[in-house]
Amino acid sequence: LPETRTPWEVLLRGLVTRAVTQAPRLIQTRPAKRWLAGDAAARAEGRPLPPFEPSLRRETRVPRIAVGVDCSGSIDDGRLAHFAGQISGIGQRTGAEVHVLAFDEEVRSQRQMAGAHWAREITGLVVSRDGGTSFVGVMEAALALDPSVVVVLTDLDGPFGPKPRGVPVIWAVPEPPRAAPPFGRVLALDG
Repeated sequence: LPETRTPWEVLLRGLVTRAVTQAPRLIQTRPAKRWLAGDAAARAEGRPLPPFEPSLRRETRVPRIAVGVDCSGSIDDGRLAHFAGQISGIGQRTGAEVHVLAFDEEVRSQRQMAGAHWAREITGLVVSRDGGTSFVGVMEAALALDPSVVVVLTDLDGPFGPKPRGVPVIWAVPEPPRAAPPFGRVLALDG
């Protein structure tokens, strides 16, 4: 059988969009407008009252995407530019706040993206391209932002720290890793 392969860009867009999409919640203490109209009509006509329908409420919090960019030298400029374009497109389409954290052994720079040239801002944020890698500091900084999803562009070479609770993590790596990370979903950018 032929092996099908979905481009990483499509997978990344799907994963991040699912994480930042906000579904309406049922509010049991407030009736739906449709129920109010049906209740009033039933009372006026002497019919049995309809069963209660709760209203729907949209989440008012703006979703956030925390993007960690490994600046340890393992990510080349071309791949970083392509990745930056994908993240900026997702942010612009979903209306999410995109926070970029450039890191190696610690977070070196942090910025919320704004303006029309997000991809250029992301690639311009990267600082030195040497040193080791540790995911402990970047995960702490990302979780402090209360994100809907954390996306980390890295080679997965460093200590991970504890698993974050309630936040999906996507590891975007240049090629499939030798060993899976202790948490999160791995997305290989090797195509």
